[in-house]
Amino acid sequence: MKLSEIVAYLNLLDSLSVHQEVAESTRRLAAVLHVVANHVVQVDTGSQDLEQNFNAVKFGLDNFESTLAQIKQRLEQMLHQRESTYLAESYRLFDLEMRHDSAQHILSRKLVIDNESRVALQYRLKNLTDWRLPGMIIGPRTETFIEDMVPMDPLYLVDTHQDLLDPAVRSFTPEYQRRLRQCVVNDYVPRAILNDIPGDQFGVIFAYNYFNYRPMEVIGRYLQEIASKLRPGGSFIMTYNNCDRAHGVALSERSWMCYTPQRLVVAAAEAAGLELVSATDEPGDLNWIEFVRPGKIETLRGGQSLAKIIAIPQ
Repeated sequence: MKLSEIVAYLNLLDSLSVHQEVAESTRRLAAVLHVVANHVVQVDTGSQDLEQNFNAVKFGLDNFESTLAQIKQRLEQMLHQRESTYLAESYRLFDLEMRHDSAQHILSRKLVIDNESRVALQYRLKNLTDWRLPGMIIGPRTETFIEDMVPMDPLYLVDTHQDLLDPAVRSFTPEYQRRLRQCVVNDYVPRAILNDIPGDQFGVIFAYNYFNYRPMEVIGRYLQEIASKLRPGGSFIMTYNNCDRAHGVALSERSWMCYTPQRLVVAAAEAAGLELVSATDEPGDLNWIEFVRPGKIETLRGGQSLAKIIAIPQ
């Protein structure tokens, strides 16, 4: 049995929760019993018989809910028994294959998302963008989200190869290109990844379609460093392959993305000192999650030269 089948069953059972139905049924039957038991007119042993039936029904409903919970618990145990294999395979996939992908191949990888989901993510980014604060995009590539963050000053662009940064930089005029801070990093060896980037500075850090191809070990390293780069109150938004969903597990089984369940990503972020703000699962491939470094955003910057940033027509 594939792990994706187990997770799909868990997802289905989660959508079929009966707790509210059990509670509502019990409440309505208790209301009927109360009327019969307290009415001035009593019919033989009717109220006593009804009470016995009520207790039997309540026991059955509670037992039904308890058995359903036990089934889910057993499925979760089956998941955890198989999970270590998937985590190890994701690291092997990253270490021996994904990190050797060509720039052309990486640039061609796209997430399947609908327009409504894209707009929702863009809206959240725009709400966080502040010209008084530095920003960072990890893996900007050919995505248009960079246009939502250009007011941030300065704007850092981070990736593992210069060939992956060039398409994002070329989309702007030479004047704006000079304002960008480009940084090539190496996340393939166990050492500091963002060592050349200042700490406690950034208001927003954003990564789109980047951590979808990183195993949990590497994501954990990034989260530790990202937490130190954000200023108090700063936000970090990332997309990832949520393997708490069957669709995400299936992608990892096909070796298209890494195995990165939401619960493990959240645990790694919290271990780094970040707090969960929201986790969003959209239709298709888009799963994104927002964290914040505890504290309040503060800046001494009080003014900025005004200009309009125009992307070069493609």
